Amino acid sequence: MTARGAVAVIPVRLGSARLPGKALLDETGRPLFVHTAQQARAAACFDEVVVATDSSEVMGACEAHDIRPILTSETAPSGSARCAEALPELGDPAVVVDVQGDWPEVPPADLERLVACLSSDPAIPIATLSCLLDDASDFDNPHVVKLVTDNDGRALYFSRAAIPGSRAAPTNGPDATAETLRLARRHLGVYGFQAPTLASLADLPDSPLEGREGLEQLRWLTAGLRIQVLASSGTPRGIETRADYDAFVERVASGR
Repeated sequence: MTARGAVAVIPVRLGSARLPGKALLDETGRPLFVHTAQQARAAACFDEVVVATDSSEVMGACEAHDIRPILTSETAPSGSARCAEALPELGDPAVVVDVQGDWPEVPPADLERLVACLSSDPAIPIATLSCLLDDASDFDNPHVVKLVTDNDGRALYFSRAAIPGSRAAPTNGPDATAETLRLARRHLGVYGFQAPTLASLADLPDSPLEGREGLEQLRWLTAGLRIQVLASSGTPRGIETRADYDAFVERVASGR
């Protein structure tokens, strides 16, 4: 089997609690996850873009849109676990990028930079993307994952809560200080992995922080894995709620 450079995997499930069946919402003329896959295909860095799913409906939509689906188990606990299950079918890539299916607007150039980061330095096991926390209302929104980094761009912590806190002023709404917003960043639903790192994640011990926040990346940090954070060239948003999807449909209709 010939080794490959980088492959993008779109993990897709239908069991969203906040917006059931959102992966197949198609008010734009295409299912939501297809937008994500096509955005990844626009990046020049991938040998292939595939979808990893446990859903026969998603597999059918993949075939209708010429995307290769890989069947994974119904019990995969996370997107990264679903990507790891797909690894044996990916042709021995060096780098695997997990683009979560409900992030349809991540700039292709950012995916290219993510792959370049990992390809140029195999000592970096995981890389991800963030953007400015430019809306103060996001600061206390649990659907928006915040992160902070060290001076070299390594992730220190991710949270659904408002981080960092401020002793000087209230942190919610318009009272959030400009300095606090500058220190926090909004996390994008994309992870790049060295392929051996992705394969090893299932062996990591459980983390109370992951259980508390519902964020799998905290298990990686707790285990001592470095997560390099790159700045996105845009401010894409994930689709968590019906309002998020309606806004996305409007952007597609207006060509934004």
